[in-house]
Amino acid sequence: MSDSKDDSGRGTQSLDRAIGLLKEVAAHSRRGLRITDLVMTSGMERPTAHRMLQSLVKHGLISRLKGSKRYVLGDYCRELAAAFADRSDLRSICEPVLRGISEETGNSSFLIVRMGMDSLCVARSIGSYPIQVLAMKVGNRQPLGVGAGGLAILATLPKDEREECIRKNAHRLSGYGALTVSTLQAITLATIKRGHAVIGHYSVPGVIAVGVALRNSSGAVVGAITTASLDSRMSRAEQQRSLLCVERHVQAVQQQLDTLS
Repeated sequence: MSDSKDDSGRGTQSLDRAIGLLKEVAAHSRRGLRITDLVMTSGMERPTAHRMLQSLVKHGLISRLKGSKRYVLGDYCRELAAAFADRSDLRSICEPVLRGISEETGNSSFLIVRMGMDSLCVARSIGSYPIQVLAMKVGNRQPLGVGAGGLAILATLPKDEREECIRKNAHRLSGYGALTVSTLQAITLATIKRGHAVIGHYSVPGVIAVGVALRNSSGAVVGAITTASLDSRMSRAEQQRSLLCVERHVQAVQQQLDTLS
């Protein structure tokens, strides 16, 4: 009986450690992490970390960047992201809306939700503009505030929670166009003042995006809808036109969410 309990405890501990590695990779999935980085942050022995990483690779939760020793999130995480969005029919409601925004603006459009200190892309629609913004894939995860959707969500948080989020993500920001804590704080305050997000060059160099938070009938933020294009195309006038389009569609989505609730 005691042996069984010991085995169960060891199994749970191994699972916890593997999940810890997965979370660490997710937090740095833009550039990826080497096994040496993961050994350092986790405190694991290298053979143990290697064994767990290989298991995560086997199940599609992480993968190795081609020609590199760095680990990033795997394709199965995209499937999980899509399933996560389906819990409340949010993705099925928003997918035709994203297509409508892309058809009207020519831009690429995205549905973003919050996952802890990160934003997660759960649906997208690619616009007709010849040079399409393809950098953001379903399953893409990055610190809240780096992209327009995450920034729109971050700006809705209570001040203490917002500041805690920025502080905890501080060590990750430099990987996004040399973004700093003070810059993120400033653009978050500007977003609060405007009521919508406009941000460029940090998440994807050369790209500007606008984003609007999405709320349910009780006023809780359930995500954000964004649209993005190259900065050469996103003039102030085009940003305003794109914003009005997104705001109109967000209103329609919120009405559908009200009906469901």
